[in-house]
Amino acid sequence: MKTFAEMNFPGRLIAVEGLDGSGKSTQIYLLKRWLEQQGLRVFFTEWNSSELVKAATSKGKKQTLLTPTTFSLIHATDFADRYERQLVPLLRAGYLVLCDRYIFTAFARDTVRGCPPEWVRGIYSYAALPDMTFFFKANLEVSLRRILDGRPQLKYFEAGMDLRLSSDPYESFKIFQGRLLEQYLAMSTEFGFAVMDANKSVETQQAIVRKLVEARIDLPAFAANKH
Repeated sequence: MKTFAEMNFPGRLIAVEGLDGSGKSTQIYLLKRWLEQQGLRVFFTEWNSSELVKAATSKGKKQTLLTPTTFSLIHATDFADRYERQLVPLLRAGYLVLCDRYIFTAFARDTVRGCPPEWVRGIYSYAALPDMTFFFKANLEVSLRRILDGRPQLKYFEAGMDLRLSSDPYESFKIFQGRLLEQYLAMSTEFGFAVMDANKSVETQQAIVRKLVEARIDLPAFAANKH
């Protein structure tokens, strides 16, 4: 698998990954604003957001109708739709594309839910690798606290309740997210993630993210007025 840079695309793709509550969405939002303030051409997309399959996913989730395979295929359809209609055309047009989660989310989640790893990877084999992937690694207690600061309870699938790991949602969350963490840590070596200490303050993390992006990507090349 090659990155977009290695495939000679003019654009660059930056992805963030992390467990639920790791703060990855906050970090990519701040990065997006910072890049936009510099007048760069930026596009943002997030996991499971294609209009094509959104309704099917939320209906299936509400009624807990989805088997791990169905779940996996719905997310794969969502990704393929966005990849073809948004990501590739914008990267060809020389945009900086920011992804709140990428194929690694499927590699981790679908595998933990019991899908064969080779099968999951095969579904996404057409997708190029990001030019930079940040992995936000937070303690499970920190993640849990951040989630519950924002709303009263854990969501069914976020806690891995469909896997029958424990009847207690908090216990289930810790087991499920712990298994995801193992998958991510293995991938971080394989795919060269920039591993971030997500227990640190938002500002500290963002300063590091910006520095790493500046070091890796020629940002002035993406100025909107260059085209």
